[in-house]
Amino acid sequence: MSDERTLLHQFFFEGGWYVTLIGAGGAIARILNSDEKHSLWDFFRKIVVAAIASGISWFVLEQADFSSFTKAIVYGIIGVVSPELIDGLITLARKMMRKPSLLLDFLSKK
Repeated sequence: MSDERTLLHQFFFEGGWYVTLIGAGGAIARILNSDEKHSLWDFFRKIVVAAIASGISWFVLEQADFSSFTKAIVYGIIGVVSPELIDGLITLARKMMRKPSLLLDFLSKK
């Protein structure tokens, strides 16, 4: 198991890190195409989130039996949607922390 993990890390540093650039590029394209005003901090944060999410997806999909082209499309899409998805999950978690009964009510419904 340790040898497989070491080999996967080696593959990442030999070329998998490019995936983070694909994800960041997707986020940059989305931000530039948007009419919303973004602060420099929001711009930086969304790009970093997209790069991290795309990097994580590389570890998940590296050994999958898909074409490289399909994987590149997935990495780009993850970069485009991940900043808003992460923001939504954080907002939802904060609401649940403020009022945990919402989560309990939701989970108890069948």
